[in-house]
Amino acid sequence: MSLLNEQLKLSHRLEGLVNGMSDDIEEILSGALDEVKRRILELAAKAEQTESVIRRKTYLEKLRSEIERVQREIWADIGKKIQDEAVELAEAAPAIAEAVLEKGAGIKITLGVPKLDKKEIVAWFESSQVDGLFFNEWLGKLEQNSVDRIIREARRSMILREPYSEAGKRIEQALEVSRRSARGLARNAVFQAYNWGEHEFYMEIEERLQGLRFVAELDRGTCALCAELDGQVFPPEEAPVPPLHWLCRCRLAPVFNWEDPDEPYGERPARMETSPRTVHHRDGTTSTAYEEFDAELVPAKMTYSGWMQSMIESEDAEDVAFAREALGPKRFDLVESGKLKMESLYYAGKLRTIEELEDLL
Repeated sequence: MSLLNEQLKLSHRLEGLVNGMSDDIEEILSGALDEVKRRILELAAKAEQTESVIRRKTYLEKLRSEIERVQREIWADIGKKIQDEAVELAEAAPAIAEAVLEKGAGIKITLGVPKLDKKEIVAWFESSQVDGLFFNEWLGKLEQNSVDRIIREARRSMILREPYSEAGKRIEQALEVSRRSARGLARNAVFQAYNWGEHEFYMEIEERLQGLRFVAELDRGTCALCAELDGQVFPPEEAPVPPLHWLCRCRLAPVFNWEDPDEPYGERPARMETSPRTVHHRDGTTSTAYEEFDAELVPAKMTYSGWMQSMIESEDAEDVAFAREALGPKRFDLVESGKLKMESLYYAGKLRTIEELEDLL
């Protein structure tokens, strides 16, 4: 049984935890939805009944005040729910990590599972950052974004003098973004909490380790930062503990003293998203979404750069088309022609611009 496979199963279980939290968050948001809609529609009705610019402005100011009050309560409840779950998971993470290690690699650790103090966990949680923001800063940011979206849609509905049913739809659409944002915050917190607790376990057994290998996901969504780190082995105390950014999906895998770090055993999944469709956003922009994906298992030692290189060199036209679309035609051509290596596309956690790549030639 592969340790990487067991870690992947664990990731799915953590996603299941996020889904369960999302249901609770949905209930919190839905519980306040009726009050938000009722207050907005009441004020919208009053605004419709007057042509006075001053009164309309007063109604809009009151509208923001009401929405901010309700949203403050909503996001406080969401924040508490997420923090409680994350702290509980972090406390359990060392024991979970030991069980995954035993099942995935047949390694039994004795007297090496740290007992984490809850006050210490809470202190870590409140002081940890993702993308340079603390949890409460993310919470405040998402709360303010939610208020701004609802205000924007309510004002638009007032200006257009839409019927209540249409105004309600606009508010519902604005809150849908809040639901996705809250789920993202929950996912970040869950994976951050587990990875931190797991890292505490690895630090407890560091004398048995050569280091920790950074493992990224192999698919179209792999970011430049994680693609560059993929496969690198770090001393346990220096390893970058995911998530390194919003919705980061990476993890750490132990490299034991008796292992050859260049030959990790097992396989890892790689996904090629297929069936693209264009998504038209309300602000006039577009993006591409993928309906399906083809999955395969590749050697665990294969890094993101190695995997993408194999797509470029593949005899399968679909593999080549995937690599061209994922990298962009210019970067693809530079690598495919042999002028540059895949690793050259990245520097300091960022994707080099075409101009920077041309300077390397």
